[in-house]
Amino acid sequence: MSGIAWMNDNFVDPAKPLLGLHDRGVLYGDGLFETVRLCNHEPQYWKEHLARLHRGCSVLKINFPENAISRGMEQVSGKLRNGVLRLTVTRGEHPGRGFLPAVNPVPTVAVTGYPGEPYPEELYRRGFSGTLISFPRNHRSPLVKLKSLNCLENIVGKMEAASVGADEGIFVNCLGEVAESTASNIFLVIDNKLLTPPPESGLLPGIMRARVLLLAKNLGIKALQSKIYPDDLCRAGESFLTNSLLGIMPLVSINGQPIGKGRPGKVTALLRREL
Repeated sequence: MSGIAWMNDNFVDPAKPLLGLHDRGVLYGDGLFETVRLCNHEPQYWKEHLARLHRGCSVLKINFPENAISRGMEQVSGKLRNGVLRLTVTRGEHPGRGFLPAVNPVPTVAVTGYPGEPYPEELYRRGFSGTLISFPRNHRSPLVKLKSLNCLENIVGKMEAASVGADEGIFVNCLGEVAESTASNIFLVIDNKLLTPPPESGLLPGIMRARVLLLAKNLGIKALQSKIYPDDLCRAGESFLTNSLLGIMPLVSINGQPIGKGRPGKVTALLRREL
């Protein structure tokens, strides 16, 4: 995959390894990332992405490298008109052994950019199929609300979904509540109301999730953050998934059973059109 890469204030070859073997991002997944749509050289919802990254760094006690991030984003977005940007921040080099980080290490900042549309329109016309993941999401974990480099739970869940032919896997938390998918937030339409799980159910509060809640309010659609259970998926009239790259993706089936009429619904189409 061709693209552009900027790391620690220099353009680098994206085909070559960017992080050293002693970087804590490599050793322990000790870092955070953001994935951003780029349209006409402009990172979409950049203030929201930057604010979430700042919050994550505060939780992990990583020195927030705002200037390095801004330079990298400016350089890469200036050379790429449309596509996808991936921003990675790690705690930096680890001088010794063990989990405890050094005092005030210099964070590593990498920005990569790739041209093209993330998903073809054909997928939006047919919608995603989903399946419930067999192991629970730990809704009490401090990591669940961070976009951290620790993605192994998501990866295992995604592989599990793929093994049964589903496009996406849906996590249920330790209390039996629907939380999120492996890479997106979930919404249901039930009784003319738009429902999405609250953060305490164990989910990453997505940028697009917040935008959809605001858009629904502006359109006069009653939107609630409410606990959702697997049975609700079966009785919903329609459902969709959201993230910064998907935008709004219809979810048309769960565990092989149709959601609603088994095709993208009217509320989903309206929100997609107005987004």
